[in-house]
Amino acid sequence: MKIKTYRDLKSKDELLPLMDQAFRWPFNPRVFESLVKIDPRLKDGPVGFCAIENGHIVGFVGVLNLATKTLSGEIEHVGGIYGVATLPGYTRRGISTALMHRAHEYFKEEGYRFSFLNTSPTLIAYAFYKKLGYVDALEYPSVYKVMKAEKVKLRKTNKAVKLDLDKILRIYNKFSKDKTGFVVRDKNHLRALKKAEGLNARNFLISRNGYVVFKKDRNGVGIREIAALTTEETSKLIGLIENKTKATVYDRTVLDRNILQVYKSRGYIVQKRSHDIMMVKPLTAYASLKEAYGDRFYISGLDVF
Repeated sequence: MKIKTYRDLKSKDELLPLMDQAFRWPFNPRVFESLVKIDPRLKDGPVGFCAIENGHIVGFVGVLNLATKTLSGEIEHVGGIYGVATLPGYTRRGISTALMHRAHEYFKEEGYRFSFLNTSPTLIAYAFYKKLGYVDALEYPSVYKVMKAEKVKLRKTNKAVKLDLDKILRIYNKFSKDKTGFVVRDKNHLRALKKAEGLNARNFLISRNGYVVFKKDRNGVGIREIAALTTEETSKLIGLIENKTKATVYDRTVLDRNILQVYKSRGYIVQKRSHDIMMVKPLTAYASLKEAYGDRFYISGLDVF
């Protein structure tokens, strides 16, 4: 077995069946390449490591170069793992283990102290990650509300206008100023999130002191991120979202305590634990997540990888 980086592949087409069978992700190389070019988490790195046998791709581990903010306010880069997959027929042969070790080597070469990933304790992969030295780092509280159709007056969506990314960044930076973790953003980061999520202007509600990013489908409205400078503005934005559906409103990643309290006050069902968790692996002997980030570690639904 040989290990190559994603960038060294002559053709990325064989990643399609691998990703589709592992994640039901109809991987399109051209679309993914356009994301790699703008996403600061991908564009300056190897993107991922691939296991090659007899000239064919049989395994993959994606790697991200992630910017975080520490307790001291400094920017520290860390590693991120995504898209761990092995082609059926090649499992239990140590392929994912070899790829993960190569990813950790890369992170250490870059001088990173931590490697992060998202998974679920209900998955077989959870035990695999624990054997590799990962430990639970963060749980994602979630909220849900079933709307009473007779009380909802649906409002028509306003005509889409060009997004003011500078305003969104200003609000987010004020909102996250006392937070640590995955709160480092610039306009390229926002553009990459929009592209990865398939978002356009109609997925944003922006007010003077806050905004909410959402996606609507037949099941209701999922809030991907909400950032507001006051509790009143938070409640107002949630109310506007509630007026967009007669089904369900849900937010699967609520780490801000004030936002969680507003959801409670509006009658949402709150689950403090969920199937999804973040795990971390210290890459140096003295790396401590608590010492680096304290209890202010934050990530929103838009940034979960």
